Amino acid sequence: MNNILFLGTGLILWSGFGLAQAASNPAGHWRGRIQIPDHELEIVVDLAPNAAGAWIGSMSVTGTGAHDVPLDEVTVNDKAVRFVAHLPEHASFEGRLAADGSGLSGTAANAAGEAPFQIARTGEAQVSVPPPSSALAKEFEGSWEGSLYAGNGKVNPVTLKLSSSADGTAMATLISGGQRGEMEIPVTTVTITVTSQGKELHLEARALSGTYQGTLTATGEIGGEWAQGKIHLPLTFRRGSPEVKKP
Repeated sequence: MNNILFLGTGLILWSGFGLAQAASNPAGHWRGRIQIPDHELEIVVDLAPNAAGAWIGSMSVTGTGAHDVPLDEVTVNDKAVRFVAHLPEHASFEGRLAADGSGLSGTAANAAGEAPFQIARTGEAQVSVPPPSSALAKEFEGSWEGSLYAGNGKVNPVTLKLSSSADGTAMATLISGGQRGEMEIPVTTVTITVTSQGKELHLEARALSGTYQGTLTATGEIGGEWAQGKIHLPLTFRRGSPEVKKP
């Protein structure tokens, strides 16, 4: 009987410890919404520490192309949680965990303003970590210009900027110059491979659920296709004018 009582007490103590951990730990799969005045956006957020102990995360916005977008600048300080997402606009989220750890609420902000958000923990974290980018080949480095022909005579200019990060891997930004003005779209993963067809470039932009597959041609162009959902459009990039560096 004493052993049973001791075991029962141990279970209660461990259970309490687990609840305390959950209350102060934002790791998990979260679902909720951003309460914009004229409508609400449903969001899914996953947060977890990686093998090195640093916080990572991913985010999706239901009904949009933003799916499994990697989170940046994830910080956890006691019950305060902060992270940044490019959806593709830069959006920052600052919130606090509920006392029991079941909810996280706060303020989401972008260039258009601020709105409250509330998310509830629904399970274990399912952070979608994108594959690493390739090393940047010199032939692709720099600025490229192209155009998307969307029909009805509409032409959308697109700029691709490829550069090398500190560790030599490729990073890229797409700049769309549509009717609503320029929009910078971060490229999640840049993959460069050598095939029998030549050097191929693959871009994944999770903020739009968009991909680009192109091949560097003998004339120095990148000929390929932009895909976004069921939309597939030809897109050829040509060398842009060299950027003038300010003194």
